[in-house]
Amino acid sequence: MGQVSRLKNKTQKNKTQKTSRSQHARSLPAREAQKGAKSRLRWETILQAATELFNRKGFHASSMQDIADLVGIKKGSLYYYVDTKEALLFEILRDLHQGGEALVEAANFRTIDALGELRSLLLQMGIYSGKHADRMEIFNRDFDYLTPKQQKMILSERRLYWDAVVKLIRLAIRSGQVSDTLDARVAAQAALRSVASISRWYRTSGDLKIEQIAAQTAVLIVQGLANYNRR
Repeated sequence: MGQVSRLKNKTQKNKTQKTSRSQHARSLPAREAQKGAKSRLRWETILQAATELFNRKGFHASSMQDIADLVGIKKGSLYYYVDTKEALLFEILRDLHQGGEALVEAANFRTIDALGELRSLLLQMGIYSGKHADRMEIFNRDFDYLTPKQQKMILSERRLYWDAVVKLIRLAIRSGQVSDTLDARVAAQAALRSVASISRWYRTSGDLKIEQIAAQTAVLIVQGLANYNRR
């Protein structure tokens, strides 16, 4: 009976940990986590304001006072939520990558159609990249302002994307969908750079919706893999 109870507790703990990792809700600082919906709404407003300023002016040129003014609160009130501008930058980028992590966790790595699953994953990544172009730009431009410890945490989350794509490509190779002369690591790098680059040139005012762009990009990548070195 005790063994069953421990097993249930362990299973529930694992489920809770997985759910926590896959949540895309922006995380409140620990001291605000128990304050309820009002504080969460204010925290999201702060993150949105910081994202807008960092994207428009750059991290270095933006100040805590600028952020407080945009939110409509006193600078001292802003420090109640977050200690430094660098901490805000970290929260913005961590939130960005946790959202991408949720996409990876939804992928099926036991599928018999690895290329189909890869296409679906790349499609979702492309859409995510386009819809979060502001934060992608902040990452590309201001990542170096993070501390080494913060950078390591963000990069470890980005590694999940690469691992997932490599895993699906290798599965496609084993199943014969892709030539075994292809290096899965090279292919994964090319695929990920293609979908990530959507954030740099996609415009909401363009002729195509982000879903159409992401779908075409994913198909081009997958067809290229399927046809690689085929005669």
